[in-house]
Amino acid sequence: MKKMERDVLVGWIVVVLVLLMHFLITMSLGNSYFAESSLNRMLWLSSFPAFLIAFVAAFFQKTNTVFLAVRRGLLWTIELMVAFTILAWVFRSFEGLYANAGLYWLFGAVLIGPIFYLMAFRRQHSKRIRTP
Repeated sequence: MKKMERDVLVGWIVVVLVLLMHFLITMSLGNSYFAESSLNRMLWLSSFPAFLIAFVAAFFQKTNTVFLAVRRGLLWTIELMVAFTILAWVFRSFEGLYANAGLYWLFGAVLIGPIFYLMAFRRQHSKRIRTP
């Protein structure tokens, strides 16, 4: 259970970093957060840093099996969904937030980050040098 607790903790760190990057992108685009066109654009732009954050978190967690990559990707995505749901509830913006395709790209970026890490570095972990 200790590994699962560590994954949950790292997932909340990923969520905080993704929200921080989303906030920085929001501030850099003029802070017009509740305009629908700019909200969708900000969510789209936040998906790339979210992917990189999940990718780097998978690197630091030493994700080396498909099971771990999928578990961590799903867990971190669910935690991000919970965070965005709480924020939407606090700001009363469910319709405005969940109607944008950019939010689902953001969730997908966090989901596939650990899986892409595994695909990129799996051969390096499993290569064995044979001596003649």
